[in-house]
Amino acid sequence: MKRSLMMVAVTFSVLAGGCASDAASRQGYSRLYEQGLATHAGDTGVPAEALQRFMALYSPLNADYIQAHLDQVYAPRLYFNDTLVTLYDRQALRKHLLDTAKRLDSMSLDVQRSWHEGEDVFVQWIMEARFSILGSQRQSRTIGISQLRFNKQGQVVFHQDFWDSSQGLDQQIPIVGAVPRWLRNH
Repeated sequence: MKRSLMMVAVTFSVLAGGCASDAASRQGYSRLYEQGLATHAGDTGVPAEALQRFMALYSPLNADYIQAHLDQVYAPRLYFNDTLVTLYDRQALRKHLLDTAKRLDSMSLDVQRSWHEGEDVFVQWIMEARFSILGSQRQSRTIGISQLRFNKQGQVVFHQDFWDSSQGLDQQIPIVGAVPRWLRNH
């Protein structure tokens, strides 16, 4: 029995790892991050309003607000990784955020603090999301940090989230969520 569970866990890890990596890059996620840093320089003089616009976009995540304000918040060409997807342009990001807003009953970020280091802006947050899976209402609360870079126009050109999606969303998925919960306990 224990061996069967271990095989399921290993299979899930391999499949999840394969889905998370870029097919063109054997190093996947970390290599994409390094490339994003190298190709998306930021401006060191980020206006406070630019950071406020970013936070407002996610608090709460709302389809109408996304449609009306995304172009002010994000540049046309960008690097975006929320640990679930990696995107390189505003139109793909618009689709991703609108799809996410549709799938969730609600989602918002409670910003704990933010700070600047050179061209990088870091935002520490708590995310709360409510959603339904197979007719059952679920709630998730996770912590994370976003690393941002803004251009001279105050638009985000680089966005990397650091958070453990398995702590928040993945564990809520029936059957699949049991695997990360089991791994953490063993």
